[in-house]
Amino acid sequence: MSAEEHRERVRASLLDWYQAHRRELPWRKDSDPYAVWVSEMMLQQTQVATVIPYFERWLTLFPDVATLAAAEEADVLHAWQGLGYYSRARNLLKGARAVVSEHAGRVPADVEQLRALPGVGPYTAGAIASIAHNRAEPTVDGNVIRVLSRLYALEGDPTKAAPKRRLWELAAELVPASAPGDFNQALMELGATVCTPRAPRCEGCPVEGSCLARARGTVELRPPPRKRGPVPHVHVLSLVVWTAEARTLLVQRPERGLLAGLWEFPARELAGPPDPGRCASPLPPVEHVFSHLKATYHPLLIRMEDPPDSAEAALERVGAEGARPRWVTVPEAEVLALPVAQQKILAALAGVGR
Repeated sequence: MSAEEHRERVRASLLDWYQAHRRELPWRKDSDPYAVWVSEMMLQQTQVATVIPYFERWLTLFPDVATLAAAEEADVLHAWQGLGYYSRARNLLKGARAVVSEHAGRVPADVEQLRALPGVGPYTAGAIASIAHNRAEPTVDGNVIRVLSRLYALEGDPTKAAPKRRLWELAAELVPASAPGDFNQALMELGATVCTPRAPRCEGCPVEGSCLARARGTVELRPPPRKRGPVPHVHVLSLVVWTAEARTLLVQRPERGLLAGLWEFPARELAGPPDPGRCASPLPPVEHVFSHLKATYHPLLIRMEDPPDSAEAALERVGAEGARPRWVTVPEAEVLALPVAQQKILAALAGVGR
């Protein structure tokens, strides 16, 4: 079988399978470029089941590019609250404003113009161009890496330059001129539901007969497993001030770095777990796993009977630092952009603070 015959066989098999077995997802109802863009940004580093309610709520709040471009960043971050990787939300907002100012409110079809938008890399640009604009552009995400690595029995770390380049070359060769969006989604769908990292269902795979790794018995070795080091574990003391007027103290995180610009209880990083005797509190610890570390937040409830009117003075009184300190009630805090761990602390405070 020639290389082109192999490609045609893979294309036909995958497209037939996709039409019969694809999941019904809200962003697949139509090919609106804005909706495709939003979905692809949300799906970065986040599972489909988690994204669905966020996507639907987002389109209710910000139904088109113009509405998003006119929104306040605080409202955008609040809508994103709980999805993590908040730079994606900021990039969507910046990108929407760029589309309005530079492209007359229309999400571009050209890959280079798409890549010029904040936060849009090769994968997202290819997805938008192919799915929303029917352009024969390749796209390579984690699922596609796994499918192509097995289909062609590729060796080497796919994060390295040469193997990565080869994957994009193969994806470009495979994507058909007709139905490129469906084909790219078929590759991703296959990786998500059949050609999974562990225990792939090769017997139900539409391209089993074309898969070199299957023929060679190396499916579990493709792509090569990555060695991961131990995940750092940090402990954070969260100072939860509570007043007789049912107000608490929040500060805003720096504009750069982890959870940039979000709100939190004043905090101090600890060298290890706190001494239970010295930090007794009715608020339970909260654990949260980020992509690169695990954090345990230890909330210390501080009842302040005579709080100063100035949030800055209150912050100084408890020996903490932070930007833009503010007194808030629980309902006021609930409309701010709070990371998931801080939301859990706030919920616990609402239960015992009174």
